[in-house]
Amino acid sequence: MNDGVMLLFLRQIFPEWSITRDADGVWRARGRVRVWASSVEGVLDVLAMAEPEAGERVRRFFAVAPEN
Repeated sequence: MNDGVMLLFLRQIFPEWSITRDADGVWRARGRVRVWASSVEGVLDVLAMAEPEAGERVRRFFAVAPEN
């Protein structure tokens, strides 16, 4: 998935966070805390720690069945 599409998805899933990617490729998220990472995976890791229900929100958004 390209970064622009991922950015749109993340903004829909986490509307209370300001999530951006700058011209240098740095991902930033501002919400309860401010974070930055060199990859979308890094931002997702932080969101998973800051938002206890982050994984469930992503699964619901993409309608992925929960793992047993």
